[in-house]
Amino acid sequence: MKLVSTAMLIAALSFSAATFAQSGDMGGMKMGDKGTQNCMDMKGMKGMDMKDMDAKKCQDMMKGMDTKGTAKSTAHEADAVVKEFDATQGKVTLAHGPVKSLGWPAMTMAFGVKDKALFDKLAVGAKVHVGFKKEGDGYVVTSVK
Repeated sequence: MKLVSTAMLIAALSFSAATFAQSGDMGGMKMGDKGTQNCMDMKGMKGMDMKDMDAKKCQDMMKGMDTKGTAKSTAHEADAVVKEFDATQGKVTLAHGPVKSLGWPAMTMAFGVKDKALFDKLAVGAKVHVGFKKEGDGYVVTSVK
C-alpha cells in the first residue's frame, strides 16, 4: 500500500511539473486591454502564411488589434510582392513586409480588392506599395503604387 501511495504521489508531482513547464511561458500570451485576445484566437486571419510565427511575433502582431481582434487604425501600408491575383474573385495574395501600424511581421496573405481598376497595377512578381484597411473579416487593398 505504501509503495502504491508513493508511486501515485510521484506520478502526480511529475504530471503537475510537466503541466507547469508547458504553460509557464503562456502568461504573456494574453492580449488586449482586458486580456481577452490571445494568439490562438486569430479570427479573420484566413489565408495567412504563419509558419515562422512565434509567441513574440504573435504578441507584436496583436498589439495593432483591439480586444475583439479588430484593427485599431483604419489605414495601413506595406511594401509587398504580388504572389498571385484573381480579378474575377477580387483577390490578391501579397508577400508583404512588416506593417508598423498593426505591429505585424512580414508574412504572405490574401487581400480583397474592391476597385477592379487596381488590378491594372498588379502583376505576379511585381514589387508594389499597397494601402489597405480592415473590412469585415478581412483586409481590402485600397491603393497600389
